[in-house]
Amino acid sequence: MLDLRRATLADLPALLRLVNRAYRPAQGEGGWTHESALLRGERINLDQLSALVAGSGEVWLGGRAGVLLACVYVEPGPDHGYVGMLAVEPACQDGGLGSAMLACAEARLRDVHGLSLARMSVISARPELRAFYLRRGYQPTGERLPFPMDAGAGRLLQPGLALEVLQKLLIS
Repeated sequence: MLDLRRATLADLPALLRLVNRAYRPAQGEGGWTHESALLRGERINLDQLSALVAGSGEVWLGGRAGVLLACVYVEPGPDHGYVGMLAVEPACQDGGLGSAMLACAEARLRDVHGLSLARMSVISARPELRAFYLRRGYQPTGERLPFPMDAGAGRLLQPGLALEVLQKLLIS
């Protein structure tokens, strides 16, 4: 059983470690979802994470026995919700936690915020991650965005990275 709760500012240190370890782990400790071959540096810094936790969106945490294992960011909008920053502790990846956190995000958007559409963006050079979301009902929109070079999300190692937008109808 995964314990779910909304993040608070007190969670920032542990949340910062989780997100950066999941997206950009140290050599030899990464799971299957990292992007270390594409980007270097922090995925997110403390100021950016603080703004997400204190802002209009929601950061949800998943843990067991008081240990933080996963998170997801949910931002409701007027006509759709955005799902992002899905992160799972590298040693726990491929154990269903990512799917559980994604289901949490979708339920929040549908059941709490009354939205019927979820959107997200994934790095186009990550076919395994794209396939993960497609297996969970997300579909390509055909929309591609340039990688946000000025977002403070790390230094590109592969030029020409783009984001692909995926979406899913949220049906009760």
